[in-house]
Amino acid sequence: MTGADRRLVALLGGAIFFEGYGRSLVTVALAYVGSDLGASSDALSYALAAITLGSLGVLALGPIADRVGRRRLLLASLALFGLFGGGTALAGSLAGLVAWQLAARVFLEGALFTAAVLAAEETSPASRAAAQGALGTMNALGAGFAAVLLAAVEVVPGGWRALCLVSLVPLALVPFLRRRVPESRHWLAHRGPRLTLPPAAWRGRVAATLVVVALAMSYDVAAFAFATYVPVERHGWSAPEVSAMFIGAGALGLPGWSVGGMLADRYGRRPIGVIFLVGLTAAELVFFLGGRLALWPGFAAMVFFQGGKMTIIRAWAAELFPTSFRGAAAGWLTAAGALGGMSGLAAAGALAGPAGGIHAALALVSVAGVLAAAAVLAWLPETRGIDLGESA
Repeated sequence: MTGADRRLVALLGGAIFFEGYGRSLVTVALAYVGSDLGASSDALSYALAAITLGSLGVLALGPIADRVGRRRLLLASLALFGLFGGGTALAGSLAGLVAWQLAARVFLEGALFTAAVLAAEETSPASRAAAQGALGTMNALGAGFAAVLLAAVEVVPGGWRALCLVSLVPLALVPFLRRRVPESRHWLAHRGPRLTLPPAAWRGRVAATLVVVALAMSYDVAAFAFATYVPVERHGWSAPEVSAMFIGAGALGLPGWSVGGMLADRYGRRPIGVIFLVGLTAAELVFFLGGRLALWPGFAAMVFFQGGKMTIIRAWAAELFPTSFRGAAAGWLTAAGALGGMSGLAAAGALAGPAGGIHAALALVSVAGVLAAAAVLAWLPETRGIDLGESA
């Protein structure tokens, strides 16, 4: 990446660090949230699926990004997800938790997709996937920060509710980022009619990409939603033990974001995407079925393959569609991922009884990664190193 690319990625990475924190906090502290609110594992699974409905808000935010610009929507989303994320501390019931988190999820998704689109439009073609990998690393570090704070959940006043208040920090970042983050020059140079529905020439590509993203997110979301719950409830781990796994094993897997981006820029989106999609399936099988000793290596592999998979999906999401539809397309794909995540969580909840536990149900859901890899090979074109206009 050039010096300008690195500066932009650093600014955007700072913005979405807290997106990663806000998105992961409830799932990281899920066992403690459930205990405090008197919710069972099945109820928590359905609550997480309901929260994911907030991701559908990007169907409205995507066209707004095409109309008013990437930068404005990024700053507004940053402020609003901080406000609703902090407000989650006031939840007195599972329904209240869902309401606060559902509202926060709308703008968590808004911040994430606008940062990804802005990075794709402003970085050079040869390093677009690497830039997405760097952003993903910062996002994952935010999730790791939630895991670090989890170690204190049993001693800090308010427990998991106090951790929610950290989500208010992004409100203080907005004035700084408003001065430093530029608007996309690509967007400024292609002002014109904005589209909320895909042009006829792109409808087949949109449909194929929606299927790939939904499958790719279904087993991802479900597995990470219960990555702390299973060690605590099935294997009897304490909060510090789970926090240590998230920090230690998560750190081992963190390079997956950058490795996936570099490999995709060098060898192509299609072959590397398939490797990381199937790799995540294998990692989840190890984590959920391998027993207590498999939790650390399984989780490290999950983080690694998830990171590479997400890097490639985000690069593809920007490269497959024209500027006039790029923001809306990002919204459509985010919504598809949300629906995929909801279906994965719902399937895990439904299968938990027949399969003999949530861990076995999640292992069954992980087969979606193999289906996603097959869809990639069948339907998506290679876009490595191609200018955005040409790749679309």
